[in-house]
Amino acid sequence: MKLCFLACGIYQLELEQVLEQIREETLFDCELEITYLPLNLHINLDHLKEGIIKGLDAITADKIILLYGSKCHPDFHDFLSGYPNVVRFEQSNCIELMMGPRMKEIDRDSKTFYLTPGWLDKWRELFDSGFGLDEVMLRQSFGIYDRTLLVDTGVGEITDEKILDFFEYTEVPIEIEQGGLEIFKQSIIMAIQQVIHGQNGDGYE
Repeated sequence: MKLCFLACGIYQLELEQVLEQIREETLFDCELEITYLPLNLHINLDHLKEGIIKGLDAITADKIILLYGSKCHPDFHDFLSGYPNVVRFEQSNCIELMMGPRMKEIDRDSKTFYLTPGWLDKWRELFDSGFGLDEVMLRQSFGIYDRTLLVDTGVGEITDEKILDFFEYTEVPIEIEQGGLEIFKQSIIMAIQQVIHGQNGDGYE
């Protein structure tokens, strides 16, 4: 069986390491491939829908695991209904996939903007005013947050320079929380298991 992940580029650092571990542990007897889509598709929902559909149509695989949060596009259910070979995640976004229930616990305490190492590397790709965003309004939008929480998943390089660059843009204090890959890895494993066994498991569609 050939499985392909169609994934937002924000997952690249973590997904490649997790899939390498899965291959080394020989957990599954199937071929695993990845197609990444540009992070800046998130700027426009129409562009995101178009990019995902084009990506799905270009993939030749028995099953496709769509690695986006369930709330990344409000019309996922409608425009993916014609793709019965696609498996989706119930978690709302990339942070919840990395942190699990811990994210909701944090949200009860403060208004938090989340970063992962991938976010820290690629945030300018998303916030680039050349894609039609109003940079002044974007910067002002960070005023609603009490803090930025950088979830260190253990991959990628987190430097003081990168942190300072993001802080100077947002002017929101940044804290670092040690995360890891275990929660994300288990979600990926469960999705692959669901595909292989052809059953609808909790948290997947």
